[in-house]
Amino acid sequence: MTGNLLDYLIEYGDTPFSEMRFTEVDAAVLCRLSYYNFEGIVPDIKSDMPSVSLANIMLMEDHDDIFEKGKYEEVSRQMVGLMLKGRRFKGLRLACFSSCLDRETQTQFAAITFMTGPRRMFVVFRGTDRTLIGLKEDFNLLYTDHAKCHDYAVEYLKVISRRYSHKIYVGGHSKGGHLAVYAAMQMPPEISGRIHRIYSMDGLGLRPSLMRDGKFKAIEDKLYKLLPQSSLIGMMLEDDGHYEVVSSTGLALIQHNLLTWEVDGKRFVRRRKLANNAVFVEHTFNGWVESQDDYNRKRFIDGIYSLIDACEAEHLSNLISDGGRKLVMILENIKELDDESKEQIKTVLKAFVVVAKFYLRSDVGEGIKKSARTETKKLINGSKKALNSGMKAISSGKKALSTSREVLKKGTAAIKRVL
Repeated sequence: MTGNLLDYLIEYGDTPFSEMRFTEVDAAVLCRLSYYNFEGIVPDIKSDMPSVSLANIMLMEDHDDIFEKGKYEEVSRQMVGLMLKGRRFKGLRLACFSSCLDRETQTQFAAITFMTGPRRMFVVFRGTDRTLIGLKEDFNLLYTDHAKCHDYAVEYLKVISRRYSHKIYVGGHSKGGHLAVYAAMQMPPEISGRIHRIYSMDGLGLRPSLMRDGKFKAIEDKLYKLLPQSSLIGMMLEDDGHYEVVSSTGLALIQHNLLTWEVDGKRFVRRRKLANNAVFVEHTFNGWVESQDDYNRKRFIDGIYSLIDACEAEHLSNLISDGGRKLVMILENIKELDDESKEQIKTVLKAFVVVAKFYLRSDVGEGIKKSARTETKKLINGSKKALNSGMKAISSGKKALSTSREVLKKGTAAIKRVL
């Protein structure tokens, strides 16, 4: 029988690390723990305060504040309860919490260090939270090799590594996995040599320019990237095959939640390959990214974000509150854009459909992987020409516009059938 993170803690929670080495499931448990609200509870990285045990945190008067509110609050409490019940995590100590949420620089960052033994620490970078700033930052990574969160991650890992002489494990979930890989790449040899493992749990990939950097080659043997079978987030910018596929009980985006990953014994259940829908989305999305230059990606992403930002929503949940009125506001705001911005958004969206239609014509499965590598450049060149002529056709008359809408409608319907 397979289980999840909680079942793993029930079965192995009383097995100390001295009897069973640190596992990939341990890494996932701690990656999930990094999302808890430890601000003001775990000593800040800038302070000289010593680490604090998880057991002592639960004795604090305000310990309830660490738990995420909403539908996952109960399971969050269960996880901590199971961790403290056995010997494996009972002595876990938490140190050097760091966080930043900066609207001006569009930065959402958080990191924490877990002391899992006398000579081992696991540095974890938090993934994207529920703020719109965090979401915007994720999309910024599609058009730039360097963002503010990268600076924070690199500096954090350097400070921790110089403060403690422990063996280093680094990891994170979602954007946190991306930051773990990036930060490890930037370490000087004296720190890089101490890094034992790098865990990326459905983490955003690296841009091709970073993959070509010799710094990635230096750490790739230490990288453990795990993706659920229908991964969407983890396949963004992923083109190197440095990953293994794990089984998830969730559907679509819900598989991004680590609690849905299936555990068998001391490791996650493996799948031989990604599901067909993940392969399709991977090549469609990444093909679209490659078909746009950085300038157009940035203009499109900034344009869409400006529409959302005008609604003055701070969290994703705010967009669907009030009966969905904020979503209606976004659609209304599109009408207020200048003609150039409207054309930019239409052009990029049409490029996405052009790429999607190409992969719909491909064999969805093994064939799509084989054809994608050889056809991408041809597709990009062809799609650019098609876009230019298509935009001229749109502006030439109502008939061409009507035809374009029909194409989009059929393309969307085809995509829904595949997914």
